[in-house]
Amino acid sequence: MGYELKWGDFNSLKRLLEDIAYRRGMGSILAEGAYRAALKIAGLKNLYPGELLRYTVQVKGVGVGAHGIRSGKDYPQPIAYAGSVQGGDHTSVAGLPVDNDSSEAWSVFLDSGVVCMFTAVDDSTMIKYLNTVTGWNITREEFYGEIAPRVLSLQRILLLLGGPDVTWDPRIHDDNPPRFYEPLPSGPYKGARVDPSDVRSKLAEYYKGLGWDEYGIPTEETLRRLKLYDAVEVARELRERIEG
Repeated sequence: MGYELKWGDFNSLKRLLEDIAYRRGMGSILAEGAYRAALKIAGLKNLYPGELLRYTVQVKGVGVGAHGIRSGKDYPQPIAYAGSVQGGDHTSVAGLPVDNDSSEAWSVFLDSGVVCMFTAVDDSTMIKYLNTVTGWNITREEFYGEIAPRVLSLQRILLLLGGPDVTWDPRIHDDNPPRFYEPLPSGPYKGARVDPSDVRSKLAEYYKGLGWDEYGIPTEETLRRLKLYDAVEVARELRERIEG
C-alpha cells in the first residue's frame, strides 16, 4: 500500500478510506468487504483462507456492528448472528423464545413497518397500533405463528441459495466469528466467553421453533403450512446439496 497503518493515525486512515472509495491498490480488494478481501488476500499469499477469516468479525459476509455476545450484558443472545437470516446485521438478530420480541421474528415487524428498534413499546401494543392504523385484525399469535415465520423461512432459503460467488453451508457458516469464542481480554467482564456447544444447542432449539430442520432449512410441512408452495422443491434441493 505504500504506507503503514497505526491505531489513532488519522491521516493514514483517511488515505485508506479514499483508496477503498476509489478502489486504488489494496483499497480495491478491501472494497469487497472483509469476507471477500480475506479470501482474496489468502489466495495472493498462498494461505489457507481460514488463517485470515479467523480475524474477520463477520457472519456470512456481513460485518458485525458494535454489539458482541461475550459479556452476557449486551443486547443480543449467543445465537444472535449465527442464526440470523441477515448474517452479521445487528438490527436483525436471532433469539429465543421464537414468539417474543427477543427473536428475529420481531425484526420482521419493525423492518416491514419501518419502525426504529429503539421504540420503547412492547410487541402487543405495537401490533395494536398496526391494526388501528390499517384496519387489519392481526393477533399476536398470528404474527409470531404465521406472518413472521413466513418471511423468515423465505429469507432463509434465499440466503442458503447463495450468490454468484459464495454459497453458505449451515454446518459451517451458521456460527459466530472465531474471536467471539475467545475470552474478553480486558474490562469489567474480562474472561467472559461464549461456549460453542451452547451456541449449537440453542441454534437447534431456534430452528425447531421456526419449523426448520437440523440444517436450518424450512421443512416441507412448514412451507406448506405457510403457503410457500413454490419453495418446497427449492428447500428439498438445498437439503440434498448439503447432504450430498
